[in-house]
Amino acid sequence: MSNVEAGRERRAAGWRASGALALGAAVALALAGCQAWPHLGTKAKPQLQYRTAFLPEMYEGAPVQPQSVDPMDNNMPETRQPPAGTVPVNFVPYPLDDDQPVIDAQHNPLPMTMTVLEAGRKYFNTYCIVCHGPRADGLGYITPRMTQPPPLFGPDVMAWSDGRIFYTITNGFGQMPAYRTELDPAQRWAVVHYVRVLQRAAHPTAADLALAEKLGADFSGDYPPTNGPKGLIPGVDAIPKNPAPPQ
Repeated sequence: MSNVEAGRERRAAGWRASGALALGAAVALALAGCQAWPHLGTKAKPQLQYRTAFLPEMYEGAPVQPQSVDPMDNNMPETRQPPAGTVPVNFVPYPLDDDQPVIDAQHNPLPMTMTVLEAGRKYFNTYCIVCHGPRADGLGYITPRMTQPPPLFGPDVMAWSDGRIFYTITNGFGQMPAYRTELDPAQRWAVVHYVRVLQRAAHPTAADLALAEKLGADFSGDYPPTNGPKGLIPGVDAIPKNPAPPQ
């Protein structure tokens, strides 16, 4: 091998060594980058972090803990009260007060159609059936674990106006919670119509009975069963029995 060829071979060997070192450095940087920015291995684009010298907390804010005080003002709670007059989105204010004559003067604005009654049954069976039962007789799924509520077709509730039933659904009554946030006004009025249907079913007229017989309607399975120590108890047998008075 001539001196010229030997020089060429030495230069080629040096280039190969330099290339290997460059490749190793590139691999090392890539591995370090994967450790420093793990999201690069799972996302096509890196996340951009916008920070400013004056407002670093705009990106990394401290968590707010309930019942704690504001670190910037120890006299103020973290959970601030909304300004006066603030209402939720799609909020519908309830215009009635506790004036009974005003409540009784309210009439159901919805027509009693099958569409309205189907909606009323849907919401009644969602929110009311657990206590009042499917027949509104108080044999709901809470019986007998909790006190049986009075039937909605008793003489007292039968005398209530539509406005008072709507008012009770809105604001609650006794142990019954308010449903003003769960049901909008139209849905509550639909439930009022359905309650009237349940009251009519509990006190059918002769014509109602004749029509039910003609249609072959059977309502014997409407009572929900309840869990007992030995299995399910029929709803009609789950009515809480008051203890006999002492002799």
